[in-house]
Amino acid sequence: MECLVNKACLIIIFLNTMVMNNVSSLQYFLTQPENTTAMVGSLVTLPCMVSNMQGVCQWTRDGLGLGVDLELAAYPRFTMSENSCALQIAPLLPSDEGVYQCQVGAMPGVGPITSQSASLRVTSEPGQP
Repeated sequence: MECLVNKACLIIIFLNTMVMNNVSSLQYFLTQPENTTAMVGSLVTLPCMVSNMQGVCQWTRDGLGLGVDLELAAYPRFTMSENSCALQIAPLLPSDEGVYQCQVGAMPGVGPITSQSASLRVTSEPGQP
């Protein structure tokens, strides 16, 4: 009887180890972007921090991918933080309004993740365009 109990314990330990290893290899959001309103000309930061990031980070605006490099060549006023996936935009222009999402790509054994959508609204001083 003792052998059966030990085998059951070994199976449980093995399964627990497998579950713990799988969970620890998942990438997930610690912070996600939120709806933001900011003034024209200001600096705005859309937060995005990922735990156990294994894939490549990128942002989308209105569903269009902005790129994966820290310096987004097609968007010279946009940069991604080196220590997180946060997106900084400066100076902010009215054309920057839109719906943004932070995404981290898949890697073998790890699925991609996409943050909640966040609307960026750009305002201006009264009497300004």
